Amino acid sequence: MWKDCGKRLDIIADPNVALYDSLLTASLRNRGIDCPYRLLYLYHGNHADSSLAFTDTLSVFGTIGYTPSPKAVAYSYSFDLNTHRYYSLSMEPVSMLVLRQMSGILVTSFIILMILSFSFWFLIHTILKQKTLEEMKSDFTNNITHELKTPIAVAYAANDALLNFNQAEEKEQRDKYLNICQEQLQRLSGLVEQILSMSMERRKTFRLHLEELSIQEILEPLIEQHKLKAEKPVHISVDITPKELSVLADRTHFSNILSNLIDNAIKYSPEVVEISIHGRTLCTGSNESIEISVTDRGIGISPEKQTHIFDKFYRVPTGNLHTVKGYGLGLFYVKTLTEQHGGSLSVKSEVGKGSTFTVKI
Repeated sequence: MWKDCGKRLDIIADPNVALYDSLLTASLRNRGIDCPYRLLYLYHGNHADSSLAFTDTLSVFGTIGYTPSPKAVAYSYSFDLNTHRYYSLSMEPVSMLVLRQMSGILVTSFIILMILSFSFWFLIHTILKQKTLEEMKSDFTNNITHELKTPIAVAYAANDALLNFNQAEEKEQRDKYLNICQEQLQRLSGLVEQILSMSMERRKTFRLHLEELSIQEILEPLIEQHKLKAEKPVHISVDITPKELSVLADRTHFSNILSNLIDNAIKYSPEVVEISIHGRTLCTGSNESIEISVTDRGIGISPEKQTHIFDKFYRVPTGNLHTVKGYGLGLFYVKTLTEQHGGSLSVKSEVGKGSTFTVKI
């Protein structure tokens, strides 16, 4: 900048400070620098009879009313070394001005950085989620293989006894083994039905066959079935208000929803099972819905696990408790089919005190 101005100066003639000021203003404007400044035309020397130096201000130009702050930067230009005359330009630091001029680039760079950071985070999150899903699928495969083999093996053994060990000739033994086969086939059928339901739920052709169902009539056979197949004492109390309370739902899936909740309550209860089932009508403004809750006094679920219990293939870790069998589809099935009915599923649980699952349709 100073070189450009210097080329227009005549070092022989007296300097024209006003011309220099106009050239400086034009030069600053061309460079996009819009900030106040003060231009001084100074003389620096000493008196003939004194060795003390002094500085005298010959002319002052620049932005009207501007007084340099302590942070201001002074630029000096000497054009006449013999007469000790020079210019002094005082300006505020241009750091903020540079930042303002670069604001577009900085904002764009920041946005790109945020997008890249989010993309990186999302990629890592997806990879970890896929890894977790693969582990859950592996656990599911192991569990489902065991669950499928058990009823098949038991039914095969009972059928083999009837065919090869003359057990069919005794009516009591024959009925016993036939009942075993029937129970195991029902268990196998229920397992296959849930797996197929999970597959069908994702299809656009999935449809519910809605009908008016009596909750009391649905619950009675389910309770008897679970009491019979349980390997420990089961006490289930039912409170449906009113007794004729009904719900518009698919018979098969609604029955499976309640069956899964009762089965879970039995699985995660101590040696003596205490379950309470409550049903009532909820009125919210002009909307009316049915609420059914299943409460147990089992081991409960910790708060950090409650957010995952409705995930597909997820099973709550039970430590050394190996008697609880499952394949991580029960609660996922319940939640999915409840939502298909236009309802919701919630849970309240406390470790060591039990859990309450509530279905609203």
